[in-house]
Amino acid sequence: MSLEMVVEDILRRGEERKLEIIHQGERERDVHVVQADAQIAEHREKAAQRADSRITQMEQQELSSAELESKKALLSAQRQVMDELKSLVLTEIANYPEDKRTRMYARLMEKAKKELGECYVYSNASDKRLVRPPQGISNGGVIDCKGGLVFESKDRTVRLDYRFESMLEDVWNKKIQEIYSSLFG
Repeated sequence: MSLEMVVEDILRRGEERKLEIIHQGERERDVHVVQADAQIAEHREKAAQRADSRITQMEQQELSSAELESKKALLSAQRQVMDELKSLVLTEIANYPEDKRTRMYARLMEKAKKELGECYVYSNASDKRLVRPPQGISNGGVIDCKGGLVFESKDRTVRLDYRFESMLEDVWNKKIQEIYSSLFG
């Protein structure tokens, strides 16, 4: 065998080995590319799930926030209606005919005299002429109110508040559920 043939044989085997190494490298590269693609797909799927979950969470938060704002607006409107109704009722009571208010004031004075004995009576300026205190009840002066009377014991330690505002507030607080239900139920 000549030297040329040995060199050619070595070169041929080298070429074969080179091609074999290249093919093996390509196969390993393909395996790595497939693995990388699988990992990328897995990461994309997890990222999409996290994004979907976050979007769902954000949508839920926005919906809850909108519902809360809606409820606040509704409650505010209902409160305004209730306040307007209360004001309207107070105005209606304050505008009762004089004869009704006179009779009402007489009954209140009888009740106060039984509870306090001798006492003072206070009324608003416009109702002062309707208040005709019986013996034992003295006119105490004028108070700022829509109507009604306030009684005070002679020693000024006990007060009975029969102002329209106070009586309406008492009835209102006792009947608020009924009122609310009839308006908004």
